[in-house]
Formats: sequence, C-alpha cells, structure tokens
Amino acid sequence: MTRLISTVFTISFVICAPTVPSGQAPRESEVKTEVRAAWDTYIEAFSLADTNTIANDIYAVPSFQFGNTGANVRATVADTKTAFDATHARLAPERYGHSETDQAEICVLNTGTALLTAYFTRYRTDGSVLSNGASAYLFARFTEGWRIVAIMDNPARKLIPCD
Repeated sequence: MTRLISTVFTISFVICAPTVPSGQAPRESEVKTEVRAAWDTYIEAFSLADTNTIANDIYAVPSFQFGNTGANVRATVADTKTAFDATHARLAPERYGHSETDQAEICVLNTGTALLTAYFTRYRTDGSVLSNGASAYLFARFTEGWRIVAIMDNPARKLIPCD
C-alpha cells in the first residue's frame, strides 16, 4: 500500500508539475508574498466554510493529505469538497467561528514550489479558543496560480526553518 501511495504521489506530481509563466523568474520574496496571499485566501475560505472555493480554487487536483494514519488521495474536486464538508460538519457542534494564523514559515524550494508550515488557532463563534494546531502545506504554482498540492498534519507542532 505504501508503494502504491508513493507511486500515485510521484505520478500525480509529474502530471501536475508546476508551470512557471514565461519571462523573468520571480524572486524569493515575491514567491513568499504570493504563497502567503494564497494561504490567507485559504484561511478566509476555511473560516467561511466555503468548501466550493477551497475545492475549486485553492487545492490542486489531485491533492494529498498525509497524517498519522497514512496518506489520502483527493483525486477530484468533489473529493476535496467532501473532505472539507466533513471537517466543517465535525466543527459545527463545537460552534466553530473562524481560524487565524499565529505564525507561518514559508520555504521557497524553487520558483514554482514552496513549503508553508504554520501554527493556527481555531476560535468559536463567541471568540473563545476552540483549538490550536499546526500543519504543513506544499504549494505549487500552476497556470491559474498557487495551489495546495498536499497538506501534512503536524501534531508535533514543528515549524520547518528555511535556513
């Protein structure tokens, strides 16, 4: 199973290889700014439970979720929407209101790929803290802009330094 997931990830990444627009390659600071903007758009859509935007405009197809139980391939837009609908269904009884980024580190691997690790806080509708968490996200530049290719659960709350 691990070999299958690895093969699917490799094939999918090659198929969905980031494309850098022609012309001058963006500088690292520009890439960080663009990835942070894509991240902020994701946090806003997540906070609004806008799973249509998340599935259609923020995540790549396919995309991957890696966690303690292994890997999950989201092969279609519908798979991504279903996953985020389920997340919000679990959060609703807790009176989830919104999420905020506490700290983010963006490592530019090349002009078309970046790794973002972040600490975030989820708040209830009354403003009290629901939970704190951390995740890592692999972003890639596609013709239509920056997309999340993979999310990795990060229960150890490790920010990955870029140096």
